Amino acid sequence: MLVHEINCKVYLLKTIGLENILYEISSFADTALASDEKMLEFHQSYGYKGYVLSGFKEIEKQKFYKEGKIYTFSVRCVQKELCDFLSKRLSDTQSAVMKGLVTEVKTIPKLFIEKLYTVTPALVKLDGGYWKKVLSFEDYERRLFDNSIKKYKQLTGEDIDENFMLYNRIEMLNDKPIANYFKGIKLLGDKFELHISENETAQRIAYMLLGTGIAENNSRGYGYLNYKAIR
Repeated sequence: MLVHEINCKVYLLKTIGLENILYEISSFADTALASDEKMLEFHQSYGYKGYVLSGFKEIEKQKFYKEGKIYTFSVRCVQKELCDFLSKRLSDTQSAVMKGLVTEVKTIPKLFIEKLYTVTPALVKLDGGYWKKVLSFEDYERRLFDNSIKKYKQLTGEDIDENFMLYNRIEMLNDKPIANYFKGIKLLGDKFELHISENETAQRIAYMLLGTGIAENNSRGYGYLNYKAIR
């Protein structure tokens, strides 16, 4: 498994508020996928998609992104076919809000990962609403672990011994939940750091999470991670 990263520059046709950025970027990516019959079928299928979207890398202090300016976001994925498709198609895609300009592709090398940290909020969806109203922190951690294992099994077809530590410590980075909107619904997520364990299984899964995102709704831009590695 290799993690591929596509950096895409887009031109904004409309001004977007910060809380709507993930929705608009994922809608733009959806438009690219919908332009091909096979990729549309993939987009509409159930299960983990094996890719994750970032928000815009540029920071706007006024908390909105301005019409007429150029911004950059990233797509990470673990499927070479998907990487090849998006790297070509995103630059030719236009939604109601943004127009693709150019893409650049790189592969993230396999390094010894010391720490993963969220760039976009990680999302755990529950019928009862925000997880702190429904789960203990121990149960929340279990959801993160189980979700990561399921992704790994689906994407690799491997059955692994789950008796291992994925991380030694988790550090929450926000005092209150972080809101983003998806189709008018407010979704509440969190940012955190994971200090990754040194065992081989933890390292394999941590690397995968760079390409898939952590927790849920990764193809909507949630759970995009960056890392600190020991070379």
